[in-house]
Formats: sequence, structure tokens, C-alpha cells
Amino acid sequence: MIWLIQTSPPAENQKKKERKPKRLLIAEPDSDIHVLYSLFTKQYGFSISDVKVVQNGNKCLEIIDSSKEDNIQNNDYDIFIVDTHLHDIIGFEVARKIRNRLLHKRIILTTTYSLDNICSMIDSIGIKSKDVLFKPFSYSDLVSILKEPEMSYN
Repeated sequence: MIWLIQTSPPAENQKKKERKPKRLLIAEPDSDIHVLYSLFTKQYGFSISDVKVVQNGNKCLEIIDSSKEDNIQNNDYDIFIVDTHLHDIIGFEVARKIRNRLLHKRIILTTTYSLDNICSMIDSIGIKSKDVLFKPFSYSDLVSILKEPEMSYN
């Protein structure tokens, strides 16, 4: 008698289950970091049209609002990456407005603050501590967050 026991699915099946987000909208004030995002997201498999990087919070919110007005589905963007140090509006406020408008979308914050300093702020917005990238971050840090299963926010 032969017993076949499979303890885990083959690596090929695991890759099929991994779900890459379709589109990213990134609000980042530093143009040098824009270049890094372009490189990182390209390495992760995003095309240029999958990733939109803007320099300020107002532009980020404008894109969301214009999508609504033009009857374009907002679900084009799966994940929003927002820096906490935007020049026009503080990133926490941008994240809060995104959360209010698009309740179930994933928001990742990038920051130089310590988690202790922002814990109550991210809790009030509904952002998990797993969805905070601390600057400076590496490609592997970004990939780790993008590979995390989508969070459910209520």
C-alpha cells in the first residue's frame, strides 16, 4: 500500500494564489522616492500604468473625486500609499479622507514617526500597524506589506 501525503501545495500553486494588487495610488512629496517607487513596483511586476505617484495630498484626493465624477470605478486603485509628511495636507488627514470615501480600500502609511507616536492616530483611521512603513524602508519591506492579505476595515 502506498500513502501519498501532501503537506503543502506545490510552489507553483502557491504563486497562483498570491494576489498582486491591481493598481496603486501613492502620495509622496519627495521626487527621489518617486524614482524608488517606480523601480520597486516595476520589480514587483506592476506596469507603469498600474502605479500613479503624486506629490501631494490634494492631488491624491482630486484623483479619487474625479474618478467618482467621471463615473470611473474607484476600485481601479486597490492600495493607497500615503506619506505622513505631505506639504499641503498632513498625510493622516489624507488617509482619513480616503478611508471616509473608500471604506474598504487598503491604506499604507509611510512615515519617519515612531509607532508609539502615531498608534492612536492610525487606530482612529482604521489602519493596522502592519500597514505602516517606516522610512527609510527597503524593497523587501514594501514587498512584505504588498504580499500581506488584504485587511478588512469596518
